[in-house]
Amino acid sequence: MAIFFKRVHDLRVDNDLKQKEIATMLKVNINTYPHWESGMYEMPIEMIDKLSKFYNCSIDYLTGLSNEHGTFSKKFNCEEMFIRLKRLRKENHLSQAEIGNKLGFGQMNWCRYETGKILIPFSKLYLIAKEFNVSLDYLMGKSEENKMPK
Repeated sequence: MAIFFKRVHDLRVDNDLKQKEIATMLKVNINTYPHWESGMYEMPIEMIDKLSKFYNCSIDYLTGLSNEHGTFSKKFNCEEMFIRLKRLRKENHLSQAEIGNKLGFGQMNWCRYETGKILIPFSKLYLIAKEFNVSLDYLMGKSEENKMPK
């Protein structure tokens, strides 16, 4: 995820923007955004979606999973993400316990993520995308293309 922090920083600088301006656009406290951009705190998934729309690029590009800038007009879709997490598990013929243990989440947390009881942290969604070579934009319901772009 180190590439994510660099890309978010570089996009802001390339657009001659200050962290305060991004914080205002995201409607967060001006002290919060610098912590996200530096990686000190994890940025919520909804804020990452807003950044991708603001910079007109894919989540895969922001995180360094792809070098293609790509754009998606669709908004992050929580319900679709839950469906796609379950589909991904079933397509790989894994039980909730198997996938949870494989990724280090445990069965109970995977069940909560898959059923929407709690929103999966973005860092865990990133691990899933890397492990199964699937697009973050797809997992988040922003794209119908599930394979990772190059």
